[in-house]
Amino acid sequence: MFQPDHSRNYKSEEINEAALPMANQPRAHPSRRHFLASVTAIAGGAAMMTISAEAQAQERSKASRQAGARVPTLLAFGDSNTWGYVPQRDEGPTRYSRYDPSIRWPMLLQRAGLGRFRVVEHGICGLVGGLGSGEARFDDGTSRAAIDHIRGVTLANWPVDELVVMLGTNDLAYPSLSQPEIIAPKIAATVVAALESHRWLGGKLPAVTLVSPIPLGRRVVELGIAEDALTRSRQLAPVLAEQARLNGWRFLDAAPVGELETVDGIHWDVSHHRRFAEMLGQVIFA
Repeated sequence: MFQPDHSRNYKSEEINEAALPMANQPRAHPSRRHFLASVTAIAGGAAMMTISAEAQAQERSKASRQAGARVPTLLAFGDSNTWGYVPQRDEGPTRYSRYDPSIRWPMLLQRAGLGRFRVVEHGICGLVGGLGSGEARFDDGTSRAAIDHIRGVTLANWPVDELVVMLGTNDLAYPSLSQPEIIAPKIAATVVAALESHRWLGGKLPAVTLVSPIPLGRRVVELGIAEDALTRSRQLAPVLAEQARLNGWRFLDAAPVGELETVDGIHWDVSHHRRFAEMLGQVIFA
């Protein structure tokens, strides 16, 4: 949430040549029962041939678990659009509403992975990517700085094989962080902190995908957010892309998922989650 300052192979049946009628013998008309039995057998064979890729992958995943093989972990780290905040304008005590796991992009990604990854979603509404440790807190005392959360969740889910980080939207509300060229390297430093914590426990470091969020929609202005925030939100992608290049990470711009025409211009609708999961899946599962 954007808050200003004041996570069996199919084997074709072999032809029984002995069962084929000889050319010089009269052909018997099949009984209705025989005909139906034949159709059933053919349909059954077709069904076996069309076993879905999903079912096959699930079987492979199940076999791996039974054999004691570890399912790789993908950590999805971000703010309210990773948490699954439902767009709304009510600022009352019930303003927090969350999409069902079947809608949120991290869980859609896990489904698309067909058992290749265990996805851990870790999103916190209002999380700021570029703040220093303890620099700002929520009303309950929890740190708003992403760096204070990413280290712990990385250690808790070690070993992590894929790390997907999408931050930057809430940074635009902070005067000290509001410029994209300031935000991007600080978000990169937050990702590096996660990698340092992972290195402390040992093992291969996770592959990183740095995501630039969908730029803000025009309705944010109606909420009292400065109009220039729209421009600055569109300037995040190139500077985050440069940080990804410098660190040897993957980069993904979420903007092609679609404009933020939701009621608050900040949070994603169902179609945004679905399309982003599809886009990210093409990168992760390539």
